[in-house]
Amino acid sequence: MDGSSPLFWYKLLFVTELLIAEGLITYTLSKKDRFPLRVLVSAPILYAAAFFFPIPEYSAAYTCFLFFSLFALTVVALKFCYDESWINVLFCAIIAYTAQHIAYEMHNLVTLALDLDTINVYLPDQHFNPGEGIFILNLALYVLCFALVYWFIWAFIAIRIRRQRELVFSNFYLFFWVVITIVIDVVFSAIMSFNMDNSSRPVIMMFTTSNIFACCLSLGYQYLMLEKDNTTRELRTIQMLWKKDKERYELSKENIELLNIRVHDLKSQISALRNLGGLIDENTLIELENTLSYYGVNIQTGNDALDVIMAEKHILCEKKGIRLICMMDGSGLSGISPGKLYSLFGNALQNAIESTEQIEDPAKRLIIANVKTQGGMVFAHVENSCPENASLNLVDGLPQTTKQDKKEHGYGLRSMKLLCQSLGGNLDFAVKDDRFLLDIVLPAAGSH
Repeated sequence: MDGSSPLFWYKLLFVTELLIAEGLITYTLSKKDRFPLRVLVSAPILYAAAFFFPIPEYSAAYTCFLFFSLFALTVVALKFCYDESWINVLFCAIIAYTAQHIAYEMHNLVTLALDLDTINVYLPDQHFNPGEGIFILNLALYVLCFALVYWFIWAFIAIRIRRQRELVFSNFYLFFWVVITIVIDVVFSAIMSFNMDNSSRPVIMMFTTSNIFACCLSLGYQYLMLEKDNTTRELRTIQMLWKKDKERYELSKENIELLNIRVHDLKSQISALRNLGGLIDENTLIELENTLSYYGVNIQTGNDALDVIMAEKHILCEKKGIRLICMMDGSGLSGISPGKLYSLFGNALQNAIESTEQIEDPAKRLIIANVKTQGGMVFAHVENSCPENASLNLVDGLPQTTKQDKKEHGYGLRSMKLLCQSLGGNLDFAVKDDRFLLDIVLPAAGSH
């Protein structure tokens, strides 16, 4: 154990740099029980492993083995602390290692460009004895380089991980290509460090720059993997929700039809009771008829699917004390399947109901729904009152769900927007004066 070697002490600094980067990347992942205790147990073990890791020789091969071993130990520690799969933990750890390596190489590049004396930590018997001003400058550059790189990783790449509902990767070929790239970069960096004395400063700077560029390219691929994973999973979830919407429509249609039949039968029985010559109080019969009128909904919009949707939501609004005002001309929607119409208008009205029912004052609970056809286009407008001072938490331009269970929730407007675009239309929304405004524009049937 050679305590005079810069590499001996840099092992501890390397672990610190890596743990900070990994913490910035992984802190929003699913944590295991007693997470703080697991962290407190893991950190001393990692530092002890770095401290006692032997350095029997100074070579590029053994140095790479040393750093990759310490990196592997941090991956095991992450798996010990986080309730994630090995592939997810490894993916996040590689982002962190790439960030650490970029910051390290950037610091080297800056010190070379400024012609500052530095220590080659890979070699034994290296000494650094500059003046106090140079030392402070070196330290400031070191902190600045790592802070900038780590901030960039946290702000632009880790944000995708923070937004992920679930981290699952399917493109293993691209993933391992990224792994190979960072391994090659680290190996080449070690080889260059051991031959630095035999190379000119311009050559070293050129190599360092290319190494940074290659690592940035790897980060770019990792970012694209996150985007692709997120998009693929969202599309899969949305398609599943569309399928469920179709099933819900069929069930709602059947329920509304059965309800209307039952209401018709009950009204017939009330008429028969009225003909019994006053045996039953007329006011009681009128009250029964009024009650049945809430459920015997017969809405005519010119579109059978829209009739079912509006009847279902009308009953739900009556139950929750919400006024539903609608003016519907659904004739221009005849070219859209019932399942897709339920995904659009069913979700729009359901979101409006869930927002409106949170208002404490029943007099302020109001939903307005209009559909009209004009100039070969169908214009749908759904407007609902919101709780006072309600605000939208937008993610990628769409409101984020406020529900605790986010696995299937939070896709409503995204699903509706994609569906509108697939039908050749568009969707827009806004919040104004404690009201949520949703507008849908679609091509009318026969307009093509």
